[in-house]
Amino acid sequence: MHPILFEILGRPIATYGLFMIIGALAAWFLVRLLGGKKDMHVPMAFLICICGGLVGMVLLRPITRIPEIIIRWDVIRTLPFEVAVYYIFGEMVFYGGLIGGTIALLIYCKGYKLPVLPMADLFAPATAVAHAFGRIGCFFGGCCYGIHVDASHPFAVVFPDTGLGAVPYGVPLLATQLIEAACLFTIAAILSVIYKKTTLKGLTLCMYGVLYSILRFVLEYFRGDPIRGVYGPFSTSQYISIAIFIICTALLCILLKNACNKSETLDNTDKME
Repeated sequence: MHPILFEILGRPIATYGLFMIIGALAAWFLVRLLGGKKDMHVPMAFLICICGGLVGMVLLRPITRIPEIIIRWDVIRTLPFEVAVYYIFGEMVFYGGLIGGTIALLIYCKGYKLPVLPMADLFAPATAVAHAFGRIGCFFGGCCYGIHVDASHPFAVVFPDTGLGAVPYGVPLLATQLIEAACLFTIAAILSVIYKKTTLKGLTLCMYGVLYSILRFVLEYFRGDPIRGVYGPFSTSQYISIAIFIICTALLCILLKNACNKSETLDNTDKME
């Protein structure tokens, strides 16, 4: 755990921020590798998505906190200003970034009258790669940690006391950050193969949504950080995972059905000729 990696001109460089930058660069490299050189709109759309993603990462937590703020307003209004701000804006949420980036892409494509699915397909593997590096940053930063496990567990990690109080130290915790990062790199590889092998627009995007929503839903049961919102039986991220899974599965069924109908139409046309 190294929340501060080094200093430049006396200013601390946060490990999490550094890995976010590395993730963005790796994502751009993958976009170019998969064929981003063909479209002049790709660089600008990529940049717009990053900006939208950053806004979404910051805003999702306060949005999901609104019901709790209303219910517990008598308590929250008595908190010191710094404590109240941290309570409301204290973390960046990946799903917020995904939603914000998606909205930004939709707006960009609509503004330039571009088809959304081809661009989303191209960005899906890159999103998984960027997210994987971000989770490594979480590991070094001490956030998004896992539940308490036995010291003999193969994925147990013991964080040192850094004085920041971000993570329980001196006890074995499940390294959910690294587990998620490894799964995300695997998902990125699978999506890259799908993108290169298929001509069905939207398939890569849908597979990303299906695979990651399942991964995140399951991993939420092994997260030990109490900062996440929990409403009823599920956490906020699990509710979003369910929504993404349903949307992507429905879209995938529609795409496959349309592809089958198109194939049957072409076959019938060939037979008539």
